[in-house]
Amino acid sequence: MKKIVISLLSITLLALVFNSCVKDTDYETPQINCSEPEINPASMTDIGAVLANWHTLNPGTNDRNVLKFAPEDADPVYLTGYVVSNDKTGNFYKELFIQDDLTNPQHAVKLAIDQRSLFTRYDMGRKLYVKLNGMGLNKVHGEYVIGWVDGSDVSPVRENIANKNILRSCTPGDVQPKLVNSPNDITDDMIGMYVQFDNMQFDLSEVGKTFVDPADSYDTHRLMKSCVDDSELRLETSTFASFKDVVLPEKAGSVKGIISRNYGDDFYVLRVNSPADFDFNDNRCDPAMLDCQGSNVGGTNVLFNEDFSSYSVGETNIPGWTNVNVNGGPTLFRVSSYQGNKFMKCSAYNSGEDPLEVWLITPPINLDNSTGEELTFKTLTGYNNGQALSVYVSTDFNGDINAATWLLVDTTLADGPSSGYGNWVDGSADISCLSGNVYVAFRYKGGESGITTTFEVDDVKVSAN
Repeated sequence: MKKIVISLLSITLLALVFNSCVKDTDYETPQINCSEPEINPASMTDIGAVLANWHTLNPGTNDRNVLKFAPEDADPVYLTGYVVSNDKTGNFYKELFIQDDLTNPQHAVKLAIDQRSLFTRYDMGRKLYVKLNGMGLNKVHGEYVIGWVDGSDVSPVRENIANKNILRSCTPGDVQPKLVNSPNDITDDMIGMYVQFDNMQFDLSEVGKTFVDPADSYDTHRLMKSCVDDSELRLETSTFASFKDVVLPEKAGSVKGIISRNYGDDFYVLRVNSPADFDFNDNRCDPAMLDCQGSNVGGTNVLFNEDFSSYSVGETNIPGWTNVNVNGGPTLFRVSSYQGNKFMKCSAYNSGEDPLEVWLITPPINLDNSTGEELTFKTLTGYNNGQALSVYVSTDFNGDINAATWLLVDTTLADGPSSGYGNWVDGSADISCLSGNVYVAFRYKGGESGITTTFEVDDVKVSAN
């Protein structure tokens, strides 16, 4: 009986000690150690310093040499930073992003840790002291990653080592996202930072879709656009995220998340901690849409028909057509051929242009002497990593794209695959409510470090009654 009483008293005392270190509101992140870590300031370093040392070690664009920190038995070296990622929803996995300030960060980095549910120990805003001895830094899939030195690379830190080498402050701070005006303003220094973009919305092609495409195995990219400058940024969501089947918000507003790179290190992406990071309650900023509601459209009277079969491969100057790179670069729509079929083709891949915006515009098509006009065409994509093509019509184009009034055409465009080429897809639009001379434009918008999808256009036709 005496042993039982002593045991019960011990359990009670332990419970009291434990609960004395936990805030009433801090249910998910137990305060394991309520004493602030006592670390010699001389042994501390910051994220900016270690990143600068890595860049000194890797002066070339493609260099990937591990920056190795002090050996395990050397004097301790501690990296400080604040937690900005949360793996509770499963959108982050065995990784922890930290940055050098709660409100105005200059640098950030990822810690690779072989441990799940990191949010229960390393919650948002928590200041960490990471003992770097035995660890290293390298750039992996476009992200700056600290992990255990593993030969010529870094690997996730084992849980027992992380528990010993990653010390926490007692009280989490209030993290405020760094405001970034436009996706065009993103730089490599922002990789791993917690940021916010205002005046954003998902592209019309994404409206109604869920965060994750059921056909994807690992990640899904959904295109977002800025209402300020029409710049683009992809949202990356893991197929293991608990909110994968949630429908994307339809309106416009602000979004908070972590800047990262896609797995192939081709373009910047934004990764959110949860759907709560979206505040999309404003009206959308879509361009004016063509909205004809005719009946019996598309008769036997062909007003315009171009299949590009009479032009040489590589040709960009198609008589009557306007083919222009808005930024003045060399990339244009060009005649291409496959198995005897010719078509117009454009891609930002290896273009060296970022952003890239090319317009291919038909000659004037007069609709005054017909009714029930319908536009039809075909598109095909290759190595699809985003919707780069959109279709517009104008009745006042005079050679200056910016001076014309353009109406966006809601039509079907090719989509996929991400590797190789797909099949031709038919697109059509009712244009019977227009009159006079009509111009049809195919706009390609991407960039070498962004959307590089190859788009092909063929069989552009307007038929009527």
